[in-house]
Amino acid sequence: MMKLRLSSRALFTLGFVLIIGVNIAVLSGVAFNRSGTPEAEIFLTERELPLSRQWVKENSGISLQLAWRTLSQDEESIHYGHWGTPVWFNADKLEEVGFQIEQYLQAKNTGWRSDRFVSKEVFLVLENDGELYQEAARRAERVLEMKKEAARLNSGDKNLRDEVERAKDELQRERISASRLFVLDAGLDPVQLREKYQDRTRFIITKGLVKPGYMYKKKREEVFGQIKALSIERIHVPLKYRKQLEAALARNKPTSGDLRPPRYQVKLAYGRRLEPWIVSVQQQDDSLQGGLNE
Repeated sequence: MMKLRLSSRALFTLGFVLIIGVNIAVLSGVAFNRSGTPEAEIFLTERELPLSRQWVKENSGISLQLAWRTLSQDEESIHYGHWGTPVWFNADKLEEVGFQIEQYLQAKNTGWRSDRFVSKEVFLVLENDGELYQEAARRAERVLEMKKEAARLNSGDKNLRDEVERAKDELQRERISASRLFVLDAGLDPVQLREKYQDRTRFIITKGLVKPGYMYKKKREEVFGQIKALSIERIHVPLKYRKQLEAALARNKPTSGDLRPPRYQVKLAYGRRLEPWIVSVQQQDDSLQGGLNE
């Protein structure tokens, strides 16, 4: 069998052509995504679009990370990330997005069994500053009242007093700096989802990975949906917006931590491929909003 040997020049040319081809494909995809009227345009703050944790100073690029959340089925639970069991993602919704779960419900094993399924990509609806966020804030208020009552009934218990202070911080965080962007629904048809959630300045439709999870609870199995990730969570900051963003990030750095109000606002657009890009960046007012009333 003859072996095909390529010269160094031929290999260089082949690599160069491959790079050019990939770049053309990427740029064509970007152009198509941004052509026509955006599918959605929404204003998000640092609460929903913090600086990506993968960014390092040595890197010349800056990206922002979509900080999405879910509202757990546990009414006394407050999650500032996306872990937990979404209150709306039940067995019926899992069937709706294409999971055949009946065969697994027949199994006799108990405990967590989410590894039996492979994640699949579906369309997700994200709502900014809507009812799910309002419920998360109400939960934080209820938790604080419960902690206060427990401390009142056990006035000598220092641990309970400490829990009250932590609950106050949690409520302050919910009001001031926690993300208000919640995953609200899932489906297989983005057109049907947009018909249901028509406000393009409040609802984002994008792609994400989901899978079922199981728990054996009170002598019966319960099944629920898990959202593993958005297909695109990191958003590159173009050079023309970097100066505004860096100026905003330079404010209130030292000690305010995660109780700091947002320092910037971003206008985000989603295109024909449901992929996001930044339209504008503005600095936010320094005034502290949503303070905790005693």
